[in-house]
Amino acid sequence: MSYLQLIVLLVLLSFKPASAGRPQTDTVYLAVGTSIDITANSYGNNVLRTFCYPGKPRSLFSLFETVELVLSIANDDYSEYGGRTPEEVLEHYTEKRSLFSFTLFSQKRQNIQLSPFEQQCIGVSSKQPYNISLKHAQLDIWRLLQLSLGIAVFWSAGRLAKNSLFYYMAGMVLGICASLLVIIAVTSKLFPRRPMMYGVLIGGWTIGLYILKQLSDNIRVILITYREYVLWYLVITGLISFLVCYRIGPPRNPRSQNIIMWVLQAVGSAIVYFSSWHTSACVVLLVLVCSAHYCPNSVLQYVRSFYKRRFPPKRRLLTQEEYYEQAVTETARSLAELRDYVNSPNCRQWSVISALRDPMRFASFANGAPHLFDEEIEDYSRTIEDSLEGADEEEAFDFLQSSMYYRPTGRLRNAQRTSSSPASYPRRAPSHGRQLGNNNVNARNDYEDDDDDDEFMD
Repeated sequence: MSYLQLIVLLVLLSFKPASAGRPQTDTVYLAVGTSIDITANSYGNNVLRTFCYPGKPRSLFSLFETVELVLSIANDDYSEYGGRTPEEVLEHYTEKRSLFSFTLFSQKRQNIQLSPFEQQCIGVSSKQPYNISLKHAQLDIWRLLQLSLGIAVFWSAGRLAKNSLFYYMAGMVLGICASLLVIIAVTSKLFPRRPMMYGVLIGGWTIGLYILKQLSDNIRVILITYREYVLWYLVITGLISFLVCYRIGPPRNPRSQNIIMWVLQAVGSAIVYFSSWHTSACVVLLVLVCSAHYCPNSVLQYVRSFYKRRFPPKRRLLTQEEYYEQAVTETARSLAELRDYVNSPNCRQWSVISALRDPMRFASFANGAPHLFDEEIEDYSRTIEDSLEGADEEEAFDFLQSSMYYRPTGRLRNAQRTSSSPASYPRRAPSHGRQLGNNNVNARNDYEDDDDDDEFMD
């Protein structure tokens, strides 16, 4: 028998089931919160038990819902088969039991997440006792965080593409995770460019991906058992990646930055898409985020102004105390700014003085004198009292309390109430100019009294 005939015979035998007997099967439809204990059986792997979740209608309230099938078994002496229906699971079971059946990326999972909206079935074949339970979470916090992270990456992709710190951190993380693939890529340059070598390189990349997958599945055990080796690996590969990124330098070309931005936006979109089993809602959300991100500012301003016109905000009126405090504060600030401008080189003092009727008053104001004379304040107070004659006492009282420069002259009866105003109203002390005026009046009266005494002595 030739080698070719032997190979054909082995291939044909690979499709023949290892066990001639038909497997014993049963199907159980699980509800949320169900837990089933399966006892040991003497038939071994010839028994297939299928557990199905029927699914439910889609709803926006189930956007972050998670359904998880948990398999609790003592060892790894079991096999899993997946499918949409029990018939599909049985078909996979039959195919996998053939001779020379080997899948490079096969794995045994004890926690299997199922779609809440579609029917899914999991077949388990084992002679060991085990437990099957179906857990449910209406709001999965991790999926919500994944959605938020995806939107944040998409929205800030333009700034991250121009950030040097993000460039070095992303380069180091990529170098640490893909160091094995980098070694394969560098080694491939040493092989001659022949058709046979391309097959070797493709096989090398497949083995590299397989090793990365096994590392990700057993990352916890590796971190606990080989902590020192993992630490040195991170330090060496991270340092080499940083030096390579430092040698290349952050991208300065706008087109390169645009490419990085588009890649980050694609990554963010993928994170958002896979953050929920409700994929149609995720697609709609991505369209809204993309439209809002690339929407012109003029359209956003129009929408904002239209919303304010349609739903105007409620304005809160100021109280008497707030109105008075704001008047005092803003007047003092404006006068200080005017005085600073007058004394600054930007002000043409001589041109201003030539256009004023009283230049001396302007000069005294620039040197710190009050902007109002006592006579002007008294005239203002008398004018207010004349205008309030015959008015309601409460309205007159409120108006006088909110007047910043009013001083009672005794002519208006309501003005006498200002002396007994509530404690919440700030006390208005007389201005510096009024104090100087009173001092001058007292000095003049003392001088006249001295003259009268001299005349009496004579």
